[in-house]
Amino acid sequence: MKLSFSTLGCPEWSFDRVLEQAKAMGFDAIEVRGINNVMDAENIPEFSEEHAEASKARLRMLGLSIVGFGTSVRFHDLDAFDENVEAGKRAVDVCARMGIPYIRVFGDAIDKPENTALIAARVAKGIGMLCEYARGKNVGILQEIHGNFNTIEAISGVIEGAKTWDNFGILWDIEHSDKIYGDRWTDFYDVIRPYIRHTHFKDYTKDGDTITCCLMGGGQIPLQAIYDRLVADGYDGYFSFEWEKKWVPTLQEPEVAFPLYVRFMRALEA
Repeated sequence: MKLSFSTLGCPEWSFDRVLEQAKAMGFDAIEVRGINNVMDAENIPEFSEEHAEASKARLRMLGLSIVGFGTSVRFHDLDAFDENVEAGKRAVDVCARMGIPYIRVFGDAIDKPENTALIAARVAKGIGMLCEYARGKNVGILQEIHGNFNTIEAISGVIEGAKTWDNFGILWDIEHSDKIYGDRWTDFYDVIRPYIRHTHFKDYTKDGDTITCCLMGGGQIPLQAIYDRLVADGYDGYFSFEWEKKWVPTLQEPEVAFPLYVRFMRALEA
């Protein structure tokens, strides 16, 4: 089992602290979604041309990897489409420099059900443009299961338009699909399975329409069953903990949530 955590859960940590804590807590890698509250890849000092080699040497010394970079790129909005393509290209360039294998992008919002096919095609077009740009740079483009792109109808449209690119893949955030499918999660999983390259494992509780992130094992997602199925099907990517403290500051501190995640996940493996 390869474990990583998203820096969304420790938004104020420096790069050095992220690496030191990842090593001390028993993680194999980190997934970058901002460092010290700097969110864009090109603005993170440790990823600059001046500091990239030293940062990679630090990672090697600690035996850690950066498994992916979480961008804010989203392709649902036609008016912002071009600027998001350019932002994605900048992230690809930084990841190529740093040896980071994936960037994460969004489909995100669908304003009306009748527009699902149209917006999914737009998202696939944006992903295809980034896949083309990233060719030869050893960087893949991952569509996260997020927002309104957590249904079979929406994600199938993206897959159909992007599946010809060998550097396209899916980041399966199990919380977002659980909101729709719950115990029928295999219906959704069977559609995305061939394209899953990375996963976000987390848990939540639900009270009516109110969803609250919680520590692993305290919620309703069938974590053991999902883990077992992924392993049985040959998934060899990372199980990454996305603790959304950047957006929900009242969540428990990473010093509490991160080690618990490691213990919980190792128990799933036992």
